[in-house]
Amino acid sequence: MTRIVLGKEMPDAQRISLPEFENPPVVETVLAVQFEKLTAMQTVHFGLFWRRMQARFPRTEERPALNPMFERFPEPIARIPRMQFESIERPPLPRLWLHSETGTEMIQMQNDRFIKNWRKAGDRDEYPRYEGAIKPAFERDFSEFQSFLAEEKLGPITVNQCEVTYVNHIVSGEGWGSQGDIHRIFTFWKQGMSSVPGSPEDVALQMRFPIRGDRNEPIGRLHVDVQPAFRTTDDQPMYVMNLTARGQYGSGMDFFDIGRRWIVETFDRLTTPEMHRIWGKK
Repeated sequence: MTRIVLGKEMPDAQRISLPEFENPPVVETVLAVQFEKLTAMQTVHFGLFWRRMQARFPRTEERPALNPMFERFPEPIARIPRMQFESIERPPLPRLWLHSETGTEMIQMQNDRFIKNWRKAGDRDEYPRYEGAIKPAFERDFSEFQSFLAEEKLGPITVNQCEVTYVNHIVSGEGWGSQGDIHRIFTFWKQGMSSVPGSPEDVALQMRFPIRGDRNEPIGRLHVDVQPAFRTTDDQPMYVMNLTARGQYGSGMDFFDIGRRWIVETFDRLTTPEMHRIWGKK
């Protein structure tokens, strides 16, 4: 069996050059690998894998499977959807969620995807750093998944896309008050001085950036999504900023380090020095 491993560590100079924050607004991180569908996998295998992981992930949920996601260059032209009929010999497999007891860790698996989430469950939970915790935890659990596939003879994994996501909750109270203060949070917004249209009540924004490799070839995209929201615990205004890097570099998972670097540097460039001071930029 060929075991897929994470890419090599970034050089020290490159890793040190990334911006760091003592108290970043990160509430969730996701590392996900998509691979060619394991056609031999059946529902019973979900239960067998959970049995291996039950001590650390005692709670389970079933969700609909995610559709395959690819970043293509050039992007295909959108076509008018047509009704199609497909003969299905067996029901589609679900996506299994495995929750840790504390709720801070979760594994998602389906027959073409393996995902590892870290979620902030309480105010005292601190973001576990990428090099020291997030990446090693994914590597440990993904290795266990690959061992399971080998033992059950379900086939080797052929990676076709990797994905890194950081979810940030930027809550009002320090540095800004209302959702119209977006210019205090983000560098992409300049506050207008004219009476018309005046200051915005709030702003929602989506951006996409191509991620390029060593030879300037496109290897993925960075998706940035900013949405106004209210914190459920106290209705405090906030902005939810999702950054997702998706793509593929080489045959393994070297894209993880590349995607994470793009996310961290983009977050730094799109947010203001005033917020950096609040988050304790080093």
